[in-house]
Amino acid sequence: MRVPTVTRVTETAGVSTTTPRPRAPLTRREALAAERTSAAAQPLGAPSPAARVAALDVVRGLLLVASVLSSSLLDPPAWFDHAPWDGVHPLDVVFPSFVLLTGAGLGLAHRRGVRVGRLVRRVVVLVLAGVAYNAALAWAATGEIDPDHLRWTGVLQLYAAVVLVVALLHLVVRSWVGWTAVALALAGLHTALLARYATGCSGGSLTPDCNPSPWVDTAVVPLAHLHEQLSHGHDPEGFFGVLGACATAAAGTAAAHALLAARGRGQAAGVLRLLALAAVLALGAAAASPLVPTVKGLWTAPFGLGVAAVVVLVVATVHLVVDAPWTTGPGDGARALRAGRWALVALGRNSLLVYFGSHVLVAVLLLRPLGALEGGGPTWAQSLAHALAWLGGPQLGLSALLLALWWGTALVLHRRGWYLRA
Repeated sequence: MRVPTVTRVTETAGVSTTTPRPRAPLTRREALAAERTSAAAQPLGAPSPAARVAALDVVRGLLLVASVLSSSLLDPPAWFDHAPWDGVHPLDVVFPSFVLLTGAGLGLAHRRGVRVGRLVRRVVVLVLAGVAYNAALAWAATGEIDPDHLRWTGVLQLYAAVVLVVALLHLVVRSWVGWTAVALALAGLHTALLARYATGCSGGSLTPDCNPSPWVDTAVVPLAHLHEQLSHGHDPEGFFGVLGACATAAAGTAAAHALLAARGRGQAAGVLRLLALAAVLALGAAAASPLVPTVKGLWTAPFGLGVAAVVVLVVATVHLVVDAPWTTGPGDGARALRAGRWALVALGRNSLLVYFGSHVLVAVLLLRPLGALEGGGPTWAQSLAHALAWLGGPQLGLSALLLALWWGTALVLHRRGWYLRA
């Protein structure tokens, strides 16, 4: 069975697709230079084998900056950390935003069809990588891996489900309007199931003690292999988390197809489609709000569609700036924007490595040595932060070091055209 691999990608710009006259192959230096200007700066309407949209990679890069910094917090305040149940805290929106961008990436990848063999391999690899990721986190926390209580669900397994569902639906849905309908339909189904269950709860409202996650998830996965054995009353990556995530990913796929549909019609056409999509998603979130609470742990429609609407607006705004025709000009402003865009694209294109790699590293730093959190001395993160206090304080020093480490790694890999992919 194959594992996630580092893929080398070289994209070239300026090669005609209409003239039969052969052209001498680019040297390695020319290819890398072309990749830096093409992958990050290519206008949306220009023909491209990869059909990449710089705005999506830039937003993904910005999210990774937020992810690395937030995960490095030694003592995150309660208002910033994950909400215990209903409500939305800043940390709650990071992962769902990545799910939406994953849906957008899948929309671009499957625009010409679905390769079944590659799809099956990718799903299997993501599931196995997810179990390995859970094992790494368990080892960081306890110093051992207990197969009898190793979690089977998780964020990478959720990604696997999203990849499978979006790919299969691409067999019948190809338009941005169709994908908008898919997002609303999935969110509607999700809401109907939860609202029906809530009628049997005290006060007719879902709570940690009264929600369908324990009933549904234990029918699929043994209790011992669910998130902390459902000690919080639900598994955030269980059935309802996956169904809600699929709705959010479908919204991202709709955004990708909206941009593809606007190719050759000017940048404004793509932005207007994204604004329309965001408005529809926001209306969907508002319509579901009276029926179910805003709960990230169950990925309810008010949460999933609300986050999707905001992220689509962010993508539209960034697209308006980084994909604008003037960015290809010779001015100092254009050159500065291209440089910043290239740096963020470098980070965004290795999101799998940076997101999950940074979380494993931070888990080890925050939880080791064993017993440190029970009064056995400082953790490695605390010791490292203390040593870096000269950078402006312990927290600032630790966060700056981790961000520099991962961003620097991404820049080197991007310059060489190497990307970790499932």
